[in-house]
Amino acid sequence: MPSRYKPPLPKWKSDLSKGGGPGTKHYASYIACATDNYLEIYRKRKIIVPYFTFFLFGSAEILLISLFFYFLTELKLYWFMAIIYFFATIGLGLVLYVNFFTFLFYQFAPASSPIRFNRKTGKVYLYEAVVMERMSKKIWPLLRTFKDLNKFHIKVYDWKNFHAVLQRYTVVNAQGGSFEESILVGVACEPNSYKVIEYIYIRKTDYFTEDWDWICHFMGWDTDKPLDQAGLEYIDYHPRDAETFMQVKPRLKITSRQIEGLDKASKAGSKEELAQIEQEYELTKTVYPVE
Repeated sequence: MPSRYKPPLPKWKSDLSKGGGPGTKHYASYIACATDNYLEIYRKRKIIVPYFTFFLFGSAEILLISLFFYFLTELKLYWFMAIIYFFATIGLGLVLYVNFFTFLFYQFAPASSPIRFNRKTGKVYLYEAVVMERMSKKIWPLLRTFKDLNKFHIKVYDWKNFHAVLQRYTVVNAQGGSFEESILVGVACEPNSYKVIEYIYIRKTDYFTEDWDWICHFMGWDTDKPLDQAGLEYIDYHPRDAETFMQVKPRLKITSRQIEGLDKASKAGSKEELAQIEQEYELTKTVYPVE
């Protein structure tokens, strides 16, 4: 049976329902904070990999350029080798260019782009880098897009229009064999439809639906009761992560009044309180730039 969401996600495995139980807290290590009002989840990226691949490709590019000039000047009889190395240098240079773009993004972007779910107001607040959207759409990183490396958005969705799918890849092991890797992906849809606004990477998962069940249980079960009476546990920020949702990038000073209002709105304890905050801070949009 194909996905009900249109357009479908590449490597789609299955649509996930909003039923099920809370899962196990052991599986919820990706949760930064869970209170009576809101749930905040990490979306941390592996920092070491982009650095390693950049320096690996960079070293290979330097080696190819050196060999190109070596065959060009020292071994004139092997001119065809110089041509091969020339085109190999161009090809690897293009790969290095894309990798350099990724390297810069990981250098300047915050280590985590969190999502906050508010069970009292039924809202989802997404912190997303502008460049991440371009990368997910496989847009070639032209020079003019480098100016977006330090730009971010906070998006607001209704929980009733927020769903999830499971994406699964087959990864070939360099030492032989293969294994499957699963990714939990959020789906933001237009109201009362399955027409996709955007797919949102949440996390890699080995536990399939349990991660999503935890979120759904938080958002849909006994929302008028304290968290411990709804069958879930309170989770507090780790000391080194004890920063507000809007301070995930300490080097970036947030001065926008609307961003301040979004932080309060995402913690609101009722729809009435949310309406008051939205009116006070003029929160009428669904996408807010972080500057």
